[in-house]
Amino acid sequence: MRRKNHPAILTVWLILGVFLAAPLGFAGFGATPAKEAVIVINSGYRLVIDSEKGTIASLRSTFGPDHDLLIQGHARLPLFKIEFMNDHAEFKTVTSSQAKEVTVKRSRDAEGETITIEFEEIGGLPVDAHVTVRCPSRQPLTYWTMELNNRTSMWIGHIQFPVVEVPFDNSENHNHSHILSSFGDGTETAPVDPTLETAAWGGRLSDTPELWRFNNYPGQWVSTQLMAYYNDAGGLYVACDDPKGLPKFLAPVPESEGVLMGLGHYPGTRGPGESKLGYNVVLGTFQGDWYAAAEIYRDWASKQPFCATKMGQRTDIPKWIADSPPAISFPMRGQGDWDPPAAENPEYTPLTNALPYLDKWASALESPLLPIIFNWEHGGPWVQPDAYPPVGGEAAFREFMVKAKARGWHPMIYGDGLCWVTSQKNTHYDGMPYFREHDGENAVCRKWDGTFLEDVWPWRTNYVTCVGTEKGRQMLLNMTRGMAELGPDVVQQFDQGPGPRACYATNHGHPPVPGPWMAEAFDGLIKADVATARAVNPTVAMSCEGAPPETHLQNFQIWDSRFHLTPLYSYLYHEYANGFLGFYTNRVNDEALRLSVARALVNGYFINFTLRDKGRVEYDWDQTWDRAVPDQAAFIDWTKRITHFRAGVARDYLVYGRMLRPWKVSGVTERDFGWGKEPLVQSATWKAQDGRVGVVLLNYADLPETPRVELEGAGSKALVIHNGDQKKEKELELPGVLDIVMEPRSIYLIEVR
Repeated sequence: MRRKNHPAILTVWLILGVFLAAPLGFAGFGATPAKEAVIVINSGYRLVIDSEKGTIASLRSTFGPDHDLLIQGHARLPLFKIEFMNDHAEFKTVTSSQAKEVTVKRSRDAEGETITIEFEEIGGLPVDAHVTVRCPSRQPLTYWTMELNNRTSMWIGHIQFPVVEVPFDNSENHNHSHILSSFGDGTETAPVDPTLETAAWGGRLSDTPELWRFNNYPGQWVSTQLMAYYNDAGGLYVACDDPKGLPKFLAPVPESEGVLMGLGHYPGTRGPGESKLGYNVVLGTFQGDWYAAAEIYRDWASKQPFCATKMGQRTDIPKWIADSPPAISFPMRGQGDWDPPAAENPEYTPLTNALPYLDKWASALESPLLPIIFNWEHGGPWVQPDAYPPVGGEAAFREFMVKAKARGWHPMIYGDGLCWVTSQKNTHYDGMPYFREHDGENAVCRKWDGTFLEDVWPWRTNYVTCVGTEKGRQMLLNMTRGMAELGPDVVQQFDQGPGPRACYATNHGHPPVPGPWMAEAFDGLIKADVATARAVNPTVAMSCEGAPPETHLQNFQIWDSRFHLTPLYSYLYHEYANGFLGFYTNRVNDEALRLSVARALVNGYFINFTLRDKGRVEYDWDQTWDRAVPDQAAFIDWTKRITHFRAGVARDYLVYGRMLRPWKVSGVTERDFGWGKEPLVQSATWKAQDGRVGVVLLNYADLPETPRVELEGAGSKALVIHNGDQKKEKELELPGVLDIVMEPRSIYLIEVR
């Protein structure tokens, strides 16, 4: 049977088809056609900007398999967020998504392409933003900067820009990702999932307004301006190219769908007026692991003023630092930071009592020492500025310094950074009367609500000194002067990371929001601190806890490392200054203790360890003395050989050298002592200043290992293989492999000349 056609039904379908097709093909029935996305493609990436919203829709790596580095639907995230603050300390946040009008343009020249994005009347405020994205054609990097025209009377508290969120790992494709950040001396975290811990010393950061109101760079444990996200398919490079060290917030922050590569900026300006970031945010792609990202960053950093002078040419670094004296810490009272009642230890109090124990160590190690004196402060461990006179008396302190230096040692004492300590539970110290008597209220940072910025530890509390106040400066400089006058060779005033903390005070003479004033004030404070110490102790070296912020690299001669498993800072900056390593290094037993020493050595640090009662070595600092005692003779033998190795045949590499991407070492057993699986043979590859390459290998285990080393290069090369006092030479065609039979607790250096 033939079906009849019904004209009325056909007409309805025709009209419906026109409505459905109009958004896709033409402006039917008054609809506005969608703006075409702006797409930039080069050999490393494919960047897509949503022309309607001015947001990042996609950033894909094209090095290997084409894949997006950002979460799905990234275009819905704003390009930036701005938090304003009025004179009543009330905050208002606006985002690029709230702009009344967005205009995206693209231009081309011989160098590449440039995208400009205009945002007008953001969030209903008389605020406009101008974003510029440079896309050089010969680089896998893009350069983002921002200008604001703020016609309100409000302060700019902070800006998040650009908003970039990477995805959690997909359990189905087993593509395990990693995130590199610059906590301490470098941190790599994996897998990238909702449990990711990115806070300092563990834990998860929460994306709250308060999080962004405080910088963490420079200092506050963040040492560089580099982050990266990567997996086998490619990586996202995230950095700032700021040589001045302006305050920033730089940290991965977990969100519901992925991880925000957090970038916070602090212009510190008030409207009406214009503001501009004084540097670029650099986004790009790379292929490989974190070393590939670090190489991009090192190429930039090596051209900056803070890398002007390498360690071998620095006249401010004492020659004894290159001799790698082992650092030996001991507490004058208490057994760690936190243990009550912090009773005096007769082995080390008065301080001259420590000399016989240190004499034994110097004799056993056949080396000068770097004695580190802990818990010496009058009010209790880490109490400042009410620290003087020191425990055991000033006379004994000075006598120790004189006698230690006469032995060729280099004693060191610590201050407490920007802390004004107000209580110490272990000694029942109440510092509030001292705080009031010394006008402490005019020295410390304020939060936006007018309250003091306070750190609350389980065993102590402290307010945080504002570097923009004269009172705060004088507190810190007086503390440094007092330590220098006691006669040490090293002073570490800037504990807990050297850098300024945000202050919102309205009566300190600085803007009531974080901003460039912090960098200027801290730069002046660092210089004044060095001058103050050397005015009374001309040869004293300055140290800090954690790697120095890169822009202050030339202001410190040494540092107390907070290294985990990722030698980012060594890879970037070892040839400019050296640190020592040995606190908080997971020393759970004798083998892990030897591992921590081996890990320190191959990554360019000289070592430190801690003494407990009777002058015996402890596993780690900040542990009570009811644990088992390490094998003293075995530790002495290991430490002695490592110290002589670093200062001797490996000196050109481990003291003055540049770390390279490690050459492959295989065939090694791995073991997990609590930080994940680590090879029983620790290794690293270094380049001497004259071009020689050295591979350092340490078997810290109780059994032999036979690692295979894949030597890179081309042509016939002369190899020199050092094993203790033995040396062997041979020729090898490169690239090639070398199998090394390593006895338990053995140390090797393979030189390629």
